[in-house]
Amino acid sequence: MFNRFSMFLAARPKKAAAVVITLSIALILVTAGLALELTHFGRALYPSDDIIPMKFVDGKIVYTCDSTIAFPNETPAESFPYAGMKILFQIAYVNGAMTMPIADFGNHTLLRAGSRATVHQVLVSSTWANVSIDITDITGDGSFDKGDTMTFDILPLEEKFVFTVGLLWVSPEHGNAMAFEASFTVHDGKLYAWFSDALDSRPWYEPYT
Repeated sequence: MFNRFSMFLAARPKKAAAVVITLSIALILVTAGLALELTHFGRALYPSDDIIPMKFVDGKIVYTCDSTIAFPNETPAESFPYAGMKILFQIAYVNGAMTMPIADFGNHTLLRAGSRATVHQVLVSSTWANVSIDITDITGDGSFDKGDTMTFDILPLEEKFVFTVGLLWVSPEHGNAMAFEASFTVHDGKLYAWFSDALDSRPWYEPYT
């Protein structure tokens, strides 16, 4: 096939020149595209920890508890009660950040209903941002365990903002505590989520532990 192509070029010099120019332009474009890809290779705009069970679903951020973890020597041993949880939420933007006061997590009475229950909680209410969360206890056992979800509704969901959520579990019996913090943002329709330490230079949960 290559020999036939060479013969075609030799027989038609004007067309040969046009073909060569076209191929040269195509090669330049491909090379430029490859160089651009290599320039950005491995340099994502935001970090991303795939092990964080967060998803971007219908314009909302959904965090699903993917395992049941327990404090040692607790009763019941298989769960963290919602009654011992705190939440902190922050919106970071170019010139600073807005952080909500630390709050209890959800309506504990409704989350102990004995069957699937969802409670709505407002985290941030301002003239430029409104953030609420729907907490779903799939069994109604009053504990944050596998399968339970937190759905963040952020309006507007600005791509230039980075959101950080901090969760604290405090043992009602032995004073043990566990904290979780993650930051996330959405860019070009893709969710980036990562473990972070952005809420305070001093751990925000110290007064409760």
